[in-house]
Amino acid sequence: MEAQRDYPIETFDPLLRDLVCWGLVVRQEGATDAPWQLVPSAQQRLGELQPASPPQAAAVVYLDHRCADCRQRGPTRMYEECYLCERCRAERQGQFTTTATEPTSDRHTHFWRRSRSSETTVA
Repeated sequence: MEAQRDYPIETFDPLLRDLVCWGLVVRQEGATDAPWQLVPSAQQRLGELQPASPPQAAAVVYLDHRCADCRQRGPTRMYEECYLCERCRAERQGQFTTTATEPTSDRHTHFWRRSRSSETTVA
C-alpha cells in the first residue's frame, strides 16, 4: 500500500520505532512478502478508529487556522471552501445574526446634555 503523499520514508522512523517498541507489530517467521504484521488487537483498534468513509470536510476541525471572515486564529472548519470559526460559519448560514450598533445620536446627545447641565458654573 502506497502512501498518499511522497514523504521520505525516514519521516516515519519515530512512528515505526514506536510500533516495534510497544509490541504493536510482530515479525512473521518465514514470510518473505509480508515480514511485519500488526498484532490482532492493533488491527481491531484500527478498524474501530477508521471510519467506513473518509470524514467530510465540515466534520474536521482545524486548529490554529485563521478564520476567513473575522481573521481570528483558533478552531475552524471548512465551509464553502473557506476556513471559518463557529461564529462566522453560523452567521453565513443565517443562524446567528448580531450586529454591533452604536447608540443612536439622540441618546448620545441626550446623555451629553444631561451630564453637562448638571455641572455647576461659577460666575
